[in-house]
Amino acid sequence: MEAHGHSAPEWLAQVGLDPLIEKSPERPVPLPIAFQLFRLLATIEGPGASSRIVTPHSLDDLGIFGKLILTGQTPREALMRAVRFLPCYSTHELLVLRSIPGGLRVQAGWSLVLDDEMMHLSQQFTAALVVGLCLATNHASAAPKVIRIRPHPQAGVAHLRPLFGDALTASDQAVLSIDLNDTILDAPLHLDASSRLDVPPKNWTLPHKEASFSHSVSLTLSALNAEVPIRVEQVAGVAGMSVRSFQRMLAMDGSSFRLLADEIRRARTIETLMDDRRSGRLVAEDLGFSGQSALSRAVRRWTGLSPKHLRDGASSSNTLPSA
Repeated sequence: MEAHGHSAPEWLAQVGLDPLIEKSPERPVPLPIAFQLFRLLATIEGPGASSRIVTPHSLDDLGIFGKLILTGQTPREALMRAVRFLPCYSTHELLVLRSIPGGLRVQAGWSLVLDDEMMHLSQQFTAALVVGLCLATNHASAAPKVIRIRPHPQAGVAHLRPLFGDALTASDQAVLSIDLNDTILDAPLHLDASSRLDVPPKNWTLPHKEASFSHSVSLTLSALNAEVPIRVEQVAGVAGMSVRSFQRMLAMDGSSFRLLADEIRRARTIETLMDDRRSGRLVAEDLGFSGQSALSRAVRRWTGLSPKHLRDGASSSNTLPSA
C-alpha cells in the first residue's frame, strides 16, 4: 500500500479500525471489517490487490501465529503448524491438508457466507501466502501444480496469472484449493524471520479464551477507531445482528454495550496516557474526547486521579490503575 503512495493508517481508519492496529498484530480484527478493507483495496488498486500486498515478510508480520508457522523447516512442516494453530488465531477460517498422489492438497475457506467477489479477494490473499512459502525454498520448480480459485465476477482469474502462472485455474467451489508436490513440500525453507516460536507464549490472548458473547464484543470494540464515536448499530452490524438482538445477548451475559464500551475506552485512555507524553489536549483529540476537560473528568471517574497525577504515578510504579 505504502509503495503505491497510500497511507495504511488512513485506509484502516476508513473502514473503522484503529489506525494503530497496524503496529499490533495480536489485536483481533472483526472479519466483516477485514473484508471491507479487502474491498476498499480492490476498488482503488484493482481486483488483484489483496494478493499484491503479500510480501516475503507477510508471515512474520502475522505476529505470534506467523512465528509459530515459520518454525517449520519445510513447507510441509510450516503448513502443518498453520493447521494446528489457526483455531487459536482466527475464529472462522478453515485450513485442511489432504493427501494426494505425490503430494498434498491445501484447502482454505471460511465458515461464513461470502459473495463471489469476497471469495476471490480472500482466496487470492491466502494463495499468495502459500505460494510465497513455496518460493522460500529457492527450489527450481517451486510453483504449485494447481491453484483453484473462485473467479472475480467481472475480472475472472486472468489478472492473477502474472503472479500465479499456468497453475492457476478458475473454480466454482467456495474453498481455495492448491496442489503441492512432495519435492516442494520437503525442501528446506530459507526464511529470514525475526524470531520463531515452537509453542505459543503463555500470555498469548486467544480469540476463544473466554466463550462469552460479551468477550467477543469487547475484542471487537478494542479494534475499532477510537477517534470516531462507536455506535451500537455499528457493532451489531459487525455481529450480523439487529440492535435489539445484540443488546439482548449482552444482557444475558449480565453486561451492556455502554458498559463494555466504557471499559474499552478506560483501558485505551489509561494505556495512552501512560505511554504517550504529548499534551492532554492532543491525547484527548486522538481518543475521541470532546476536549481536555472531558478527558480529565473521565480519568478522575475511572481512577480518582487527574491525568497528570496518573502519569506521575505510572512513571514511578509502572502499574496500571485498577478499575
